Amino acid sequence: MPTNRLHILALTLLVATVSCGEMGRAVDPEVQNLRAFARLYGYVRFFHPSDEAADIDWAAFAIRGAGRVRSAANPTELKAGLEELFLPIAPTVQIYAAGSPPAVVSTAPDDRDGLSLIGWHHLGVGLGGQGSIYRSKRTNRDLAVAPSNPIGTALQSVDAAPYRGRRIRMRARARADVRGTGNQGQFWVRVDRSGQRIGFFDNMADRPIKSSEWAAYEIEGDVDEDAEQIVVGCFLAGTGRLFVDEFELAALTADGVWEPVALENPGFEAGELGGQPTGWITPVAGFHYQVTPDYPAVGEVALRIESRVARVAQELFATSRASEEAVQRPLGAGLEARIPLTLWGDSASTWAPEGRARPVALAALKEQLGALGGSGSPAADEPATTNTRLAAVVIAWNVFQHFYPYFDVVDVDWDAELTRALERTLAAESEEDLYRTLQRLVASLGDGHGNVFHPDFAPRGRPPFLLDVVEGKVVVTRSYVEHVQRADILVSLDGESAEDLLRDAEQHASGSPQWKRFRALGSLGAGEPGSVVTVTLSRNGEELQVEVERQELTAARHEFEREPIEVLEDGIFYVNLDQAEWPVIAEVLDDMAAAPGVVFDLRGYPRGNHAVIGHLLTAPDTSTAWMRIPQIIYPDQENVLGYQEDGWRLPVLEPHIEGTVVFITHGRAISYAESFMSFIEHYGLAEIVGQPTAGANGNINPFALPGGYRVTWTGMRVLKHDGSQHHLVGIQPTVPTERTLAGVQAGRDELLERALEVVRGD
Repeated sequence: MPTNRLHILALTLLVATVSCGEMGRAVDPEVQNLRAFARLYGYVRFFHPSDEAADIDWAAFAIRGAGRVRSAANPTELKAGLEELFLPIAPTVQIYAAGSPPAVVSTAPDDRDGLSLIGWHHLGVGLGGQGSIYRSKRTNRDLAVAPSNPIGTALQSVDAAPYRGRRIRMRARARADVRGTGNQGQFWVRVDRSGQRIGFFDNMADRPIKSSEWAAYEIEGDVDEDAEQIVVGCFLAGTGRLFVDEFELAALTADGVWEPVALENPGFEAGELGGQPTGWITPVAGFHYQVTPDYPAVGEVALRIESRVARVAQELFATSRASEEAVQRPLGAGLEARIPLTLWGDSASTWAPEGRARPVALAALKEQLGALGGSGSPAADEPATTNTRLAAVVIAWNVFQHFYPYFDVVDVDWDAELTRALERTLAAESEEDLYRTLQRLVASLGDGHGNVFHPDFAPRGRPPFLLDVVEGKVVVTRSYVEHVQRADILVSLDGESAEDLLRDAEQHASGSPQWKRFRALGSLGAGEPGSVVTVTLSRNGEELQVEVERQELTAARHEFEREPIEVLEDGIFYVNLDQAEWPVIAEVLDDMAAAPGVVFDLRGYPRGNHAVIGHLLTAPDTSTAWMRIPQIIYPDQENVLGYQEDGWRLPVLEPHIEGTVVFITHGRAISYAESFMSFIEHYGLAEIVGQPTAGANGNINPFALPGGYRVTWTGMRVLKHDGSQHHLVGIQPTVPTERTLAGVQAGRDELLERALEVVRGD
């Protein structure tokens, strides 16, 4: 457990104007109220096992709760607000003045015949990701498992040729029976261009369908001159039900008239009732697609898309719990709470002593949450918008507080980060301010997989050049326009210092220094495709200013263009593992095995080609416990029960690669690439030329937040094969190699040159 957590748990008396993570610094009472709500929110959501809590919309609850407690004038009012919120869903939770615990509410009935003990088990933490290896389940309660593919779609396409260069419009009606963040309906239109390129695309990611009432939706965009087909459709993301009806597609004529474009069965009236929709493609298993007469928008029927949910009774892991357990925790603002971690229950409900259950209050709370919808879509007034933003912070902070597996190796006062994030959110003047706040929050974790996404803040355009930091300078390493040259030093973008922009971008990126650098360099100058950015460059000691147009990124851009596999003049093989897929490698394995040497380039992400490792091994892989998913039953990551351990168990494969082998890597190699490189490092299979890898490995565990945000992070603990720290450290080169300005000027791949020197023994 992190040192700051031990400090927090030792506190029992809190002064209302002092943050327990930052002793001595005055904190606004509104922030203290929100801190108390945030702490109790995490304890009840993730660890209190009542049926009422398991059935609540926690995203909407966070929005409602933030608004309810903000204005509490004193601990008494705050306590009343917290009880109003939490007791309907957690009737055995007790909230009280710090240092004055009341008599313990019993959670054990006298007659336990037919009852079972119920408590939360978290394998990592289940956050609704379909097909995820991470799960959360209450003991003696079934786990609902959604489809492995999270999107159930219905679509059809039309020939784009008659509509090239014209504007198109799709209209349709929909309603959704969904609950919780990330579960929603969306319409979409996509224009497919020649060469498997995508033209116009809109899937309503910024305006999802979550209302239970029928409403009309519209998408409008342009058809490219080389368009081949127009694809229209709808989908249900996550769990729930989506109803759609009355599709219309039209193209704008030169006279400004919308000309209908024929769709097959646009109102779903054709076909068998209860069957699949005629004329529509439904390619994703795990969902029901049915023509239904239930409450159509127009005509007699509509299309219903519904997720299939399986029920799993098997426990995630074994525990020795045989009696009731509870924890007492300080909440701040002069309050503490006692939270039962186990409850007795039968197949119908969890047990609470007489007089504690509040069915009327629970019904009223659910009605309030239903009005919010959990979508985080702000109402017209500013306070509702602020509450939604605060809810996003509360949820994100708690996920990491209880389940982030690397607090022991990351230097962060996580409690203080909650205070700072709440303060920034209250001061936010725009949605972008919250986006930046969430970025800073995730950045403080030092997690290379940590990222925050929002459709409004995902510019697809980049300046037409690549950058690196060489000899302390931000340098152009490749240019796609004539007036920017390789080896130009980037001075500024739109008048802002390149060094300042890089520093700011690194502060908002999560991970090791080497990974933050690559992330930040890739984001410099980002904006909308086609927009212009003014670039100041230093070339041969003179400054010049040019304007360049941002280009849309349709594929990865590489500084050095080489074939995925090359045989050099002296018979040495070069294999780019970022580009060469395994079937292509397998075709030349015999020649590669007999070659005098092989250089494997892994400065990116493997292409499913890690079988290469087996052709380097001389004995079977025995390192089978380096990937570890924590088994958690207590809050604040106290007393982690154990780990579900795994590895790759790679065999020895023939033919064995006999020549001298060298790998090239650096800080852009992350996750799967580091799993690959971990075998090279641990078993000493080759020399490693370059710089340390990113230092972030393990499956991500994404989750959605109110307001349309999506967060990714590392949900498991990954070590080196010898049990030492990998996180933030990465795979270390055995032959460290840095680039030079002279090398960039000459267009040399200095890491490859060094690798070839090692192979040749120079």
